[in-house]
Amino acid sequence: MSATPKWEVFEATLTSAAEYENPFLEVDVLAVFEHDDHRHVVDGFYDGVEDGRHVWRVRFAPMHEGEWAYTTTSNDPALAASGDFTCTPAVSSGSLRTGTLFGNWFERQDGSHFFVANEGWYPHVANRSGNYGQALGFEDVDFQQPSERDWLTYLDILSEHRINLIVDMGQLYARQSRITDTSFRWPWKVVDADTNRIDRDRFNLDYYQRMDRQAAHAKEKGIFFAMELLYDNSVVRSREWANHPINVANGGWLEGNEKGFGWPEVFDLRNDVHVEYTRRYVKYTWARFGAFWNVVWALGGENGNLARINDERLPQAFVDPAVPGAWFSYWVDWLNRRDPYERLKSFGDAGRQEVMVTTAYNNFIVTQDPRNYPKEYPRDWYRAMNAFGEMMWKFGRPVVIGEMTAGNNGHYEAERRLYWVAFTAGYAMGRSDRHYPAVIGDRLGESVKFGLDGVPPIYEDIRRQVEFVESRALRFWRMRPNDRLLTTDDDVFCLAAEDEEYVVYFPNGGTASLVAPEGTGEWFNPRTGESHSTLDVTAGDQAFTAPDDEDWVLHLRATVLA
Repeated sequence: MSATPKWEVFEATLTSAAEYENPFLEVDVLAVFEHDDHRHVVDGFYDGVEDGRHVWRVRFAPMHEGEWAYTTTSNDPALAASGDFTCTPAVSSGSLRTGTLFGNWFERQDGSHFFVANEGWYPHVANRSGNYGQALGFEDVDFQQPSERDWLTYLDILSEHRINLIVDMGQLYARQSRITDTSFRWPWKVVDADTNRIDRDRFNLDYYQRMDRQAAHAKEKGIFFAMELLYDNSVVRSREWANHPINVANGGWLEGNEKGFGWPEVFDLRNDVHVEYTRRYVKYTWARFGAFWNVVWALGGENGNLARINDERLPQAFVDPAVPGAWFSYWVDWLNRRDPYERLKSFGDAGRQEVMVTTAYNNFIVTQDPRNYPKEYPRDWYRAMNAFGEMMWKFGRPVVIGEMTAGNNGHYEAERRLYWVAFTAGYAMGRSDRHYPAVIGDRLGESVKFGLDGVPPIYEDIRRQVEFVESRALRFWRMRPNDRLLTTDDDVFCLAAEDEEYVVYFPNGGTASLVAPEGTGEWFNPRTGESHSTLDVTAGDQAFTAPDDEDWVLHLRATVLA
């Protein structure tokens, strides 16, 4: 009997010698997995031809130790099978969850607390504005898409610097008008790369098999991957809708506005043809990746471009099935009914649309930083990002930045500060919007663009932040943004579990007073990762002054913790 560790992927392979015109449409495979009184049903997926036989696979991640039995059923009798395996003890901490008691933070499936070091949206090519393409020797928006080797190199570099979360935006990102690597896009079979045309009735096995390897490599490196399914920024940009694979003009199925915008057709639940093709795509993608513990789901992208929080039009729009909120709620609900693992699911970038942020279907919030603040002075950035965190905290779930605009491209001193401001404001910062290749050769495209000898220094800064949290056994998961505890005339920000533990960040030195418990303190240098000095703290109101005008972290811990 074979063995699969708890939460890892068990895979059954089924083959048939039957002849099919289109096995994606003609064959269904279902598998039932049983253990004691636990019973779960998952879909199989078609995976091409091997040794002259059609191949289907079934993937399942057992969540209880012991003996499991499975049975497959299909309209092709050759694919009916049964078997068993043993689920052995876990070799990982499993998937991401929202905190059981402290819902603004993440934890793992085994209940351990998880500090997120977030990259956000990975660098994505294709932007006609600026000189990024010219600076790298590319003439226009349609330069080379990343190879699989590029992607694996990128993951390796992130892992070396303790990055453990990235947010996909490659699934349906439609800015380029031609395809330079058909293993990178699209999810559907490409029939003409130069004109961006697909076969809407067949999935792209080169694409999905490459994604298998990338997701497995990310898992090996301890990186969680928020996979986008229904990227939608194209609905408000004609240059993207014109290239979108689901647009009937490109071989897709969605009619109505082929040369304009995708709004409102993309979100129309009353269009049965659109819902059916979307269902096939979501079902197939889920069948392949739903069992990976390092995959969470970001169903959309850049919804923040569609509306804003507290827009009085939103409640009326939300009840209309043509708007994004209802569309994404429908598909999260559809997935939840098929998901035995209770994987986290986000609306992708929900922006600051309260009606989308607050829905129970949006387990964690992926969003962009606030855009409406002065960009001339870094102190404006820090204040805005801190206020943003305190505003988002009220929604009671983890917040992850997909992209930020403040510390944009090369402002590494400011970007380090923003990562610490975000931490003390209770959310996971992300990198800036980088419109150039992730990797060129064996180097990050960002390093090539800015003439850096190694990786951008922000990655060492992020690693130092992770090591600060881990080496001090910081109980961040009990803490919340708590600037109200401070008295200061400077820009100083506080994350705290009152009377227990405090992280106070001084972006540019300064002095802050607070009522501290008896305990110990430390000045931590985020530029070097070194402890500058330690101190004994007496109970009561007292002032703390940073060692100089650079950025500093003050860590206070009570002698007696709750």
